Amino acid sequence: MNSIPAQGLTIEPTMDSVTWVYFVVTFLAMITCVLGMAGNSMVIWLLSFRVQQRSPFCIYVLNLAVADLLFLLCMASILSLETGLLPTVSISARVYEGMKRIKYFAYTVSLSLLTAISTQRCLSVLFPIWYKCHRPRYLSLVVCGVLWTLALFMNFLASFFCVQFWHPNENQCFGVDMVFSGLILGIFMPIMILSSTLLLIQVRKNTLLRRRMSSRLFVVILASVFVFLTCSLPLGIYWFLLYWVGLPRDVSLLYICLSRFSSSLSSSANPVIYFLVGSQKSHRLQESLGAVLGRALRDEPEPEGRETPSMCTNDDI
Repeated sequence: MNSIPAQGLTIEPTMDSVTWVYFVVTFLAMITCVLGMAGNSMVIWLLSFRVQQRSPFCIYVLNLAVADLLFLLCMASILSLETGLLPTVSISARVYEGMKRIKYFAYTVSLSLLTAISTQRCLSVLFPIWYKCHRPRYLSLVVCGVLWTLALFMNFLASFFCVQFWHPNENQCFGVDMVFSGLILGIFMPIMILSSTLLLIQVRKNTLLRRRMSSRLFVVILASVFVFLTCSLPLGIYWFLLYWVGLPRDVSLLYICLSRFSSSLSSSANPVIYFLVGSQKSHRLQESLGAVLGRALRDEPEPEGRETPSMCTNDDI
């Protein structure tokens, strides 16, 4: 979340090997961002206009797709500005800083939403009676609203203490980053890992539970969490910890460009996961995208010998 001093990574005129790697990886990241924006836009459109009744997990996935789309849009814009792909556009430093703020905001929302998804699914396995009978009807909507608000508040505080235009104090910015790293890397991340691990253990050792819950949704959640931890965690570590270490220029340049590429992969991977998990080999080219997405996010096991509905049909929201 830091921004002291101005953080634009400048590329020196001499094209050494590190600079070539930077441009190649940045080009790959740009392509990934474009494809990811198309995929997340498709998910948003399907869940917004093609699904009449939404399960709790459809609500979470819709919000996650919005956060990922926002992240990819800001990432693509920042990469374009830094590499001179938009030379005719005059962008002030304040606009560039604002894009970085929105990118941090979207990253935090994605992390918190994945934590909520894995935690709620874990609770549905550990406490099935409570989840089925006593769970608040609008729990998913309330949780999503709270997480968006919390991320916005955190980003506002980081901007107030760290943005260079407001003459911030570097010690205060460091303190804010340490608090946020404790919250994100010390609370959200462990909860996500713990809930996903418990979910995996419970489902693997309980045959009756595997029959009672949707195996596709189980795979979707675990795959999304694994991809985020593998691909997006390096960027968060850089923002909150390594930024303050003072790495050598070449090491810092390579790490930040690789972590940008991996985080772009993470935000672009979820639509691919949904459609791979939801598709059936025998009907892969015949059914609509809405049917595939609805099957992947279905909260109940599929009836044997019957067609799966093409929408997320759970009466609870």
